[in-house]
Amino acid sequence: MSKTTEQKCMEILKSTEEVADKVLVNKQELVALDKRRQQNREAIRELEKNTDNSEKKVWTTIGSMLVKMDRAKALELLKKDQQQIEREIQILQSDQKILVNKHRDLEHFNPYTGTHLKPLDPKEFSALKANLPML
Repeated sequence: MSKTTEQKCMEILKSTEEVADKVLVNKQELVALDKRRQQNREAIRELEKNTDNSEKKVWTTIGSMLVKMDRAKALELLKKDQQQIEREIQILQSDQKILVNKHRDLEHFNPYTGTHLKPLDPKEFSALKANLPML
């Protein structure tokens, strides 16, 4: 092999490995965010479930600090955090699809089909349901 061919092969391998590393990092971030989302969901559920309790203030963590705050304020902060986590997960999932297809392109494989599908929103689903014949 000539030097230019070797260099070209090394560049292709390097770019393929960089994209593969990004895919793995995104996967780890998705797992961490999902774990955080589930913990948030559990905390929200617990706060909503125990509203009959006489405690007006609850202990909650903000970053690495433990803070006592009003139940309603803690619940509001948890719900905002939950929305932010879900947005971050959606962004990472869409980036992940792009990276996986880019990686497959670098390896000269066809991109995965059906990775860009989006679910019907409720309006579209009801319109479709209204136009389907009854069986």
